[in-house]
Amino acid sequence: MKLNKKNNLNKFNKWTILLFAIMFIGLGFAAISATLGINSHAIIGNISFDVHFENVEVKEGSMKAKSPATIVAPGNTQINFSLHLTTPGEYYEFETDVVNSGTLDAYLSSIELLGLDEKTQKYLNVTYKYIGGGKLKINDLLKSGETERIKVRVNFLYDITLDDLPPEEKSLDFTLNLTYTQDNGTGVERDKDAIDVNILGQDMISYMDNVASKYVTSATGINFGLEPSDTNGKGLYLRAGTEEDRYPIYYFRGGDDLNSDGVEDTLNNHVLFGGYCWKIVRTTEQGGTKIIYDGEPDASNQCNNTGTASQIGKSAFNTNTNELADIGYMYGERYAYTSWEDTEYVYGSDVTYSGGVYTLTQPSESNTIANIKTKHYTCKKTTNETCSTVYYVYSYYKPYDKTIYTAYAIALENGEKLEDIISKSYANENDSTIKTAIDNWFKDNLASQKGKLEDAVWCNDRSITSGGYLADSDLTLNGGETYLGGYTRTYTTRIPGLKDEEACPNKNDRFTVSDTKTGNGVLTYPVGLITIDELTGAGYNLGPSNINYYLQTGQSYWTLSLSTVASYGYTSYGFRMESSGYMTNGGMSLTNGVRPSIVLKKGIVATSGDGSSEHPYVVE
Repeated sequence: MKLNKKNNLNKFNKWTILLFAIMFIGLGFAAISATLGINSHAIIGNISFDVHFENVEVKEGSMKAKSPATIVAPGNTQINFSLHLTTPGEYYEFETDVVNSGTLDAYLSSIELLGLDEKTQKYLNVTYKYIGGGKLKINDLLKSGETERIKVRVNFLYDITLDDLPPEEKSLDFTLNLTYTQDNGTGVERDKDAIDVNILGQDMISYMDNVASKYVTSATGINFGLEPSDTNGKGLYLRAGTEEDRYPIYYFRGGDDLNSDGVEDTLNNHVLFGGYCWKIVRTTEQGGTKIIYDGEPDASNQCNNTGTASQIGKSAFNTNTNELADIGYMYGERYAYTSWEDTEYVYGSDVTYSGGVYTLTQPSESNTIANIKTKHYTCKKTTNETCSTVYYVYSYYKPYDKTIYTAYAIALENGEKLEDIISKSYANENDSTIKTAIDNWFKDNLASQKGKLEDAVWCNDRSITSGGYLADSDLTLNGGETYLGGYTRTYTTRIPGLKDEEACPNKNDRFTVSDTKTGNGVLTYPVGLITIDELTGAGYNLGPSNINYYLQTGQSYWTLSLSTVASYGYTSYGFRMESSGYMTNGGMSLTNGVRPSIVLKKGIVATSGDGSSEHPYVVE
């Protein structure tokens, strides 16, 4: 039985687990020469070898240690601490400097983590990295006079079962030994901005996306309003804000050059899986690898598709386009909107309902349609009277002077208000046109691979951020349309939401198959579409064209993200990739390409290939 956070402490009081982790982080080094036998701090004339620890600092938020991390032993070459772990999810983390104060360069010749067997590692995890995220690796050079700051973290894992744990109180000693040796040309200077990551069993180099690094010159990191480049990001990046998560999110940026000028791919993210070509887009919060359909391999199992060959076909997103229900990947009840005449009625900012009767809240003093800029409800009467049918009225405004241009209304009865209409419209009861096309393709072509796929979140963000359905805020927008979360992130904040709750603040919009903790659990198959946020990370910009990122195919295709919702007589819009490489918000009834996306489970690895289009990673 999986444990949930709410009940962790009570459940584990029963078992009283004692992990008396006396952790020795040892710094060792080899002799200057085998005959000298120097095993510690050594000085020969003006020559010295001295690698040691300094400046231990425990991270805020760490559990309270029985004995905090402290530098001990001759030469400051050891750190001890002890913990009493009782609650899954808690951790202990500290930072320390590794200092080479000698006159000789050194390199990291050995890394040993002792005392943690396979069973223990199911519930206890120890990580050790450089500040910034890079792994400590054999042959890392530490020059004379240089300092490297590292962080060590002990995690009592949360996602465990009772069967993973020892049946009774247990003491455990484990040791991390770092051995430094005098450098004789073996040491390699590391890219101090680089972060090592393993995706599909392949070791890759990535960078943080919010700081300057090898391909990012700005001190604040990638500018998502501009295209990827040698100075604005290309390659693999770690999404800032996820670096401390159990499974940080990594995403590919930049990539294919579609000028047909012979330039090779700059990203090795091609995958062959289930008999089809795919491209890696990013990793997920559950540690899986999200990939997007990229056609069928050629006779040599190469993946060089563009245009229509990169999609399963074409489809409208939805046939109907002018009501709240019509923007959903799945949708509910469609309510009829009607034109609203410019008659002088009394309007209220809200309504109450009792005994079959609506009463306006804060009724307007002047009877004019201009009141709907802040007061949307009316009984359709010129005096402040009650009614059994109330109308919610909203409008489009003239783009420049914000006067009323066209008004629309929806009739409400039986105590309903706008919030109820939105909820019923957003009910996930009916499949959209595009979901039907994707599900049918998956059933016919990939259903046998279902066991290898993560039950990932597919984000169809229907959150209303501003516009005609809301009071007041619609005055700031040209036209008064109703704008959704994807539009705001794309055109206003320019900050992509790659975590599930960032891209989809409402659980109802997080489509999953069986996961009802994070998502809505309404899908039949673990397949969907990528989002505008993922395209933003990949490198599309707001310009008229962009020929420098791997998600461009030369054909337009749909995303799962929504832009605006309209109403009676108008069209709602969803985000699509344009053929020339920039993003537009096309009408939902338009026909565009369909490129399904799936997520390979954590632990699924590639057995061959290098990720190029000629030799894609092969996932058996």
